[in-house]
Amino acid sequence: MKATLLLCFSQLRKKKVQNISIAILIFLSTLLITTSITVLNNTGNVFQKIHTQVNGSQELLNFENGLYNPDVVHDWWEQQNGVETSQVFRYHSFSTFTHNAQEVSNISLYLTNAGNSPGQSKVDQLIFATGEEAASPKKGEIWIPTSLAYSKGITVGDQFGIKTDEKVFNYRVSALVIDVPYSQPFTVTARIWMNSEDYKTNMAGQGASEKAIMGLRFDNLETSQSYWQQFEQDFGAPFLETITDYNGISAFYLIIGKIVSSIMIFLAAVMIMIALYTIAFIISDAVLSNYKNIGVLRSLGFTGNQTVALYVMQYGIIAVLAILPSVVLSYFFSKTIISLSLSYLKTNDFVTGIDFPLYGLIGGGIVLTLILLVSYLSARGARKIKPAQAIRYGRSEENQAKSTSHKHTKPNQPSLLDKLSPVFVISLKRLRENKGSSLLLLCMTIITTSVLIGGVLFMTSIASMNPPEWGYDNADISLEILNKDKLSKEQLIADLKEDPRVASIHNMSGVYGVIPGESASDSETPQTGIYITSAGGNMDALGFENIAGRNPQNAGEISIGAKVSQITHKGVGDSIEVFIQGKKKAYTVVGVYQAITNMSVSARVNSGTLEGINVNTEASGSLYLINITPGTSDEQFAQEMGKKYGDAVYVAAQKTLVRETFSQAQNILLLPMLIMGLFLILAIFGIASSVGRINVKKESRTLAIYKSLGMTSSKLRASLVISTLIIAWIGAIIGLVLGTAGFPTMLNKILVNFGIVNFPMFFDWTLIVSTLPLCLLVIVTGIWSSSRLLKNKSITYLHEN
Repeated sequence: MKATLLLCFSQLRKKKVQNISIAILIFLSTLLITTSITVLNNTGNVFQKIHTQVNGSQELLNFENGLYNPDVVHDWWEQQNGVETSQVFRYHSFSTFTHNAQEVSNISLYLTNAGNSPGQSKVDQLIFATGEEAASPKKGEIWIPTSLAYSKGITVGDQFGIKTDEKVFNYRVSALVIDVPYSQPFTVTARIWMNSEDYKTNMAGQGASEKAIMGLRFDNLETSQSYWQQFEQDFGAPFLETITDYNGISAFYLIIGKIVSSIMIFLAAVMIMIALYTIAFIISDAVLSNYKNIGVLRSLGFTGNQTVALYVMQYGIIAVLAILPSVVLSYFFSKTIISLSLSYLKTNDFVTGIDFPLYGLIGGGIVLTLILLVSYLSARGARKIKPAQAIRYGRSEENQAKSTSHKHTKPNQPSLLDKLSPVFVISLKRLRENKGSSLLLLCMTIITTSVLIGGVLFMTSIASMNPPEWGYDNADISLEILNKDKLSKEQLIADLKEDPRVASIHNMSGVYGVIPGESASDSETPQTGIYITSAGGNMDALGFENIAGRNPQNAGEISIGAKVSQITHKGVGDSIEVFIQGKKKAYTVVGVYQAITNMSVSARVNSGTLEGINVNTEASGSLYLINITPGTSDEQFAQEMGKKYGDAVYVAAQKTLVRETFSQAQNILLLPMLIMGLFLILAIFGIASSVGRINVKKESRTLAIYKSLGMTSSKLRASLVISTLIIAWIGAIIGLVLGTAGFPTMLNKILVNFGIVNFPMFFDWTLIVSTLPLCLLVIVTGIWSSSRLLKNKSITYLHEN
């Protein structure tokens, strides 16, 4: 055992650069896999802990259309056993606020009456992230959610102005609160908590209709459907206002963590495979290179198991030394990613309690086990070495026989290679004789190219999103009437028709519908509530897209979200029954679309559909989508409409709304993606450098002969680079195909539960193609740096080594 240890440490000292390269690769592989496991498990855990801490709602009821008395509904739920309810919170909607003397108008504000104390509510209690904790805001002060504060740079003590037609009501921000239903990313809705007196004096007097909201929390969420069935019996119809279920509340908190974790798991798997192949290649090559030395050891009494243990121990020590600091660093890296993905749930210490030791042990244990197993399997060939033949020939009898047979073959006939330059001929010869290292470089290039291109595709697709592909419309302007006493529909439409810049006007309304249980057999949610969008005019003109079928054109047609299609097992051409405001009717499915909003649990109909069954859309039919004439500035048009109608409307350019929503995703994803890309580049550089050094040492005698024949070190190094470039270009082309074809498929698997069936890819071919030289540069630089031995060492040294 002592002799084995001495030899092991001797190899570790002798091959420092090679061992350091392997250690870096193991370090990065462990870091990625441990971080991915930690993030994947803790993202949901952190959200669940906070959701439990605040007794968060599992269903949120919005009373926006005046169909119910909120107090009556609240009292009914209060009487049910096994259900807790929040208070009924009243609010008014506004669309414009000021901060630091700048006006922001692309946000929907719910100015909410805090009453005596939101903290006394049984459900959806508030967590104070920063600021003064109190029962309710003081007069002249407000509390704002972290989602609005962090995205707009608002801090405690800032002045926050609510703009109305008459004046701007200025309030001091006294606290930033985690308001779970309204502190999520990808939202342009914020609930602002106001002092009761301020609310009654300043907000309620503005003429906008008052709305209400309440939350429900079940002792057992799986029993919620039985309560709704009882509700339907007692009220005569399903709940016809809007319900946001638990999946809708939690989905956008978890989506970033799931995307980042899935990509890291994929990248970690790739790097581990590269590391394992590299270790197998190095050990196999070491056994062949040290054949005679192993034979000497065997003749001195070393057993086959001791010889194998020498290599297993060597890479086991390297693995342990690399894994331990990697696991420690993974803890901090995991905290950073979780902090980014759940930034709107952030307080000063919200991530200090993440569950890590178990996941760190699992990640490190997986990598160490795989390395020991591969080291053992790769070194087994040393058992078969026979001392006598190893000392005599320095190789196995089979290889010696092949070598002897080559000596008796006829000299090669003149060929095309004789006409090529010596540098290029040597490059081709190296490819033929170093099949193992060539295959390794090929695999590395394929993987590096495909992963980097996949990352570029993902980020450019988020940055260059096309709204219809994500389930949004593509109109130029969104305008909603908030105060009908100040602006009527008739007046607005008359004004817009007189404006020469307006190309088309489309009235939009929304109602809440319910798909009864019979339509969802074999589903985990036998009764499905869906938000139904009704569009006036030609829906194609608004840019609505379907992944199957077409947009509804007639009164009896409906287009359903991909998740609804999955739940109900309905597709184009099928009939589906829907309750809308107590009226049950069958509709023909003419289209299926994907939408990240509501996770595709929604539907679309033509306005004639709701008119045909006399559905009341008065309360929600105040939204208009406007297309303007070419050459007209949508931003300028929106600003003019805002100045003309004041707080009576909420108006914004569509591209502004999209930018506000998805810029958050870009900011959260950018850092993890850049770090993972850097990790991959460092790992590939290390492997290329290590493989290059192995090849130079293995071919040192041949290279010495070339050098003695007059070839310069520069030409020999160029031959190494040329042979690498040939392999790398082949790998880059294959990686390009795999990256552009395979990465979207992987994202579809990740996002299918979030309502996106076909991830909308944006192919910026200029940027994609420009990624290829980066991959080649990394590998070639690694090979070039490792070939410095040829420049620094003499012919005698190369021959002897």
